[in-house]
Amino acid sequence: MGNRLIESMKEAVEFAKGDKNKGKTTKHKTVKAVSIPESINPREVRKALNMTQKEFAARYGFNLYTLRNWEHNRRHPDQAVLAYLYAISKHPQEIENSLRN
Repeated sequence: MGNRLIESMKEAVEFAKGDKNKGKTTKHKTVKAVSIPESINPREVRKALNMTQKEFAARYGFNLYTLRNWEHNRRHPDQAVLAYLYAISKHPQEIENSLRN
């Protein structure tokens, strides 16, 4: 038990120093950190899909006014939203299908 705790602390320190290849250890498994681009432009994602703000917000579950604030740089999406926007940009149809089912 003590050795496992020490090893976990070493991994935590390496992760904090920026070694994202070290997994985050949970009770029973190691979860690899994902890489999310630091900046994703919601307008570019929407325009690439040829949608209006209203269509994009309705299709992917965003509040229309929040989307407008992001697009006009009055607000910025948090990390979870950036991950969601990234997934939409890569797999729009799969995301839509999973939301419909």
